[in-house]
Amino acid sequence: MENNKFEKRMEFLKKSYERIPSTFDSEEVLQKIEEDTAKPGTDETSFRVKNRFKPNLVVWAVSIASVFLFGFITASLMFEQKNNPEEMTSKEVTVEDIEELKAKYRVEREKRRETLKLEEDKFAKLEFIAYADKSITSSKRYAKFDNSREVLEKDFERALAYLKLPSEMIKEVVENPLVEDEQESIVFLASYRSKVLSLITVYDEILAENREAVDAYDVDASVDKAEIMMLVSRNKFPEQLQNIISTMREQSIRLQTNSNSGEIGARYYEVSLQQELKTNLAPMMFAYIDMLVEEPYMYGATLQYPLDRTVSMVQSMEKTLMEVERDSTLYPVLESYFITIFTEVMKGSKDIQIFDEKGVLKSDYQQAWESFASSGDATPLAYVVKPIVEEMEATGWRKSANWEKLSYDALKDALVLYREGQLEFYMYGKRPDFQDETMYLPNSTLENEIHMLYKAFKKSYDKSIFKGKSPIYVVGVFDYANEMHDPETMYHLFHENNNQYSESGIEWTPERYVDNWGKGLSLFRDATQIEFNTEYIQRFEQTFTGSVGIVVDGEIRRSVNVIYDENERWEVSDVRMEPLPSYQEQPEMDIDEGVMDYVRYIYRPFSKTKDPIHLVGQEALTIAALYFYAGELGDYETQYALFFQGEGYPIVDKETYLQEAPSYSEAMYTKMSFKGQEQDENGNWRGIAKLTVDTKKFPDEKPVKDFHLVWTEKGWRVLFMPMQ
Repeated sequence: MENNKFEKRMEFLKKSYERIPSTFDSEEVLQKIEEDTAKPGTDETSFRVKNRFKPNLVVWAVSIASVFLFGFITASLMFEQKNNPEEMTSKEVTVEDIEELKAKYRVEREKRRETLKLEEDKFAKLEFIAYADKSITSSKRYAKFDNSREVLEKDFERALAYLKLPSEMIKEVVENPLVEDEQESIVFLASYRSKVLSLITVYDEILAENREAVDAYDVDASVDKAEIMMLVSRNKFPEQLQNIISTMREQSIRLQTNSNSGEIGARYYEVSLQQELKTNLAPMMFAYIDMLVEEPYMYGATLQYPLDRTVSMVQSMEKTLMEVERDSTLYPVLESYFITIFTEVMKGSKDIQIFDEKGVLKSDYQQAWESFASSGDATPLAYVVKPIVEEMEATGWRKSANWEKLSYDALKDALVLYREGQLEFYMYGKRPDFQDETMYLPNSTLENEIHMLYKAFKKSYDKSIFKGKSPIYVVGVFDYANEMHDPETMYHLFHENNNQYSESGIEWTPERYVDNWGKGLSLFRDATQIEFNTEYIQRFEQTFTGSVGIVVDGEIRRSVNVIYDENERWEVSDVRMEPLPSYQEQPEMDIDEGVMDYVRYIYRPFSKTKDPIHLVGQEALTIAALYFYAGELGDYETQYALFFQGEGYPIVDKETYLQEAPSYSEAMYTKMSFKGQEQDENGNWRGIAKLTVDTKKFPDEKPVKDFHLVWTEKGWRVLFMPMQ
């Protein structure tokens, strides 16, 4: 393990330990940690290859038991960061001080009990309430400390943090999002989950005590009794049962019928409030959040969900386990689920037979295994399952030596290899030494080398000349070939697998590509720099994909996808070159109500803000119609915002235009068309809209008028005095 990773994880563990409530025996906790660490076979840096298979069938029970401890240990992190000990008054605490805080605590505690409508004995059984109660201790405790006032106030704040119900915690995280803080997100979710599980435990106890009343409640066999119970009016059940039914939904808990046993129990479920977790916690937490809704995943040895959905869940778990910092709360629970469910899918059980009577793996399991192995990147699932799938396919899905020796620990070992940065090497060997590169423009040296590479490549289209070259040069040659009107050279710069067929299945030969080619605007126009960032390289087995970014004024405006394979050179994978504005053409169309409805739709947001973002992607005729529509409304400020303001075309200032703008009475035109023009002497791309006049209403006007526009990077704009 690298030193920085080790120190980061130790710091996280230290923070968790330092926040253990004072009611815990620290020596006992440390001893337990040391005992667990000392157990054989737990060293993550060793790669276990022992052939042992021992599914963890008690993961659900273990997760509940462990999360109560760790969830409440980490809960104190929430409030301690909000209280600066230096701001607290350090003085001797009196009995009156203690009683005053206890009284405040009792008020806060009662508020939560009334919210949940639980009787005292049940409320006190909630784990987080029990820990809160323990935080309010006797006066003898404070005599041990010189800063007894600080200790008392910390205990009180700790108790209040424990008291918070799950619904309160969600409202708090919405007000103070933790999107940028992974560790705080883990701390929050661990505490939140532990409280939810504690509530479910007490709710299930109340359901068990009222089982006769639940069984006696008759509903039609075609409906779900649990659903109906959540909807029935008051006084249908004993008071305590009715109370929890009426309040549990606020905590994102509801009654649900177990599909295996048929019994009704309490279950966490997704509601709009719960969805706030995904938008307000760190993004890599998704599988942790989903675990709240999806667990326990299995009942006994039976999968709770359909196989295809189970596979998706396992893949989601893998992504989270690969990305998050390993902690002592949620990580081991999710990891245990991950391995146990994977093992069930790969090995089956007495109750789940994955092979048919002929010894062939069932088709749905074939698909599941192929899905596990489908990633071309170095992932734990792919590492374990790919060799199995290859052997299975070779034997008609009957046998695999790797499947025979697959152990329960194989996936965990692969996950350890990934987290230590070694899995890619185990799967594919050493990664090529790709380098980040940035080139600033203008750059005569780069330009000259691109020209030389272009001339050399054009002779025989031998791509080996790019071996060892940055993909920036490949993209540069591609762009230069476009400038030279050389589509055949452009064609040969594409990777062979990426330009052979169109989406409709038509083969793209060099001849077809040349026949359909049209010159595009330079990729490097207005660029200030070109960059290649290795951080975003994706891998599929021995193939790598990346992109070259073209930066304009500090922002990546355009990019070219590139690909690197066993030939050890970068080639063009995918690129979008914007066609020359002179190619743009719109056939004649009627200016009918449908057209004007769309113009009004564009006008509303643009007229309010004048932000050109609202005009991005709009065709030239839409801009022309928008200009006239604004004039009809007398909105000359919006008209002015549509004018081209660039080199070669003078324009009056806004105040002058607003005073002298022409007036409009009614729509003059019935039809319009558009054709782009070649670049003018100023280097601008112009276009002309042909407007057909309604000569019945305006007999003195020319039947067709020209309306001039100019193309810009943000779209077409109206030339000042467009009709001249």
